Amino acid sequence: MQRRHLLTGLSASLALATLGGCGFQLRRGPKVMAFRTMQLTGFASTSPLARELARALEASGVDVVDSTLQATQAAGTSQVPTSHLVFEALRDYRDLVVVTKTAYGQVRTMSVRTGVSFRVLRGDGSVLLGAMPVDLARDLSYNERDALAKQDEADALQRSMQTDIVNQVLRRLAAIRPEQLSSVPMAATAASAPVPAGAAASPAAR
Repeated sequence: MQRRHLLTGLSASLALATLGGCGFQLRRGPKVMAFRTMQLTGFASTSPLARELARALEASGVDVVDSTLQATQAAGTSQVPTSHLVFEALRDYRDLVVVTKTAYGQVRTMSVRTGVSFRVLRGDGSVLLGAMPVDLARDLSYNERDALAKQDEADALQRSMQTDIVNQVLRRLAAIRPEQLSSVPMAATAASAPVPAGAAASPAAR
């Protein structure tokens, strides 16, 4: 019985090692973000990318709100919390473009394209991340006799690329550090703090 368990354990370890060697990676848990709320703007109301991004953010513990005012009210303060950010989509597109045709004018290859360009603003309107494009494209062979099947294949490619884009966006958002959330640098805040009465002056000030 012990030998059977040992063999089972060795088989599982070898299987994981093989998967790792061929480039397969186990799915990791949701990314931890430095911010707590985010508003998504600039997307069309029917944008599938916006819906998937919102779900991914909420899975990471971020509340997706409709406005900065809602984030402020949820925080119970009169000022916009520094933990609130605005994701502004500058461009969100999905295209299916003809790449090549036969000598008889029949479509031979299509290009499935999708992407987003965005920037991230702090709650006070200052820019935290400047405009960043994320664009993907995949070629798809086309046959007019199988037009319906090819459309389904193009839709599947779009969904796959959309998920890839969302993951890339999440990685960039996860790289935001807590000290970046405030538009006023911490060093400047410390320098502008009032000096307590009776405090000894620094040697440079004497």
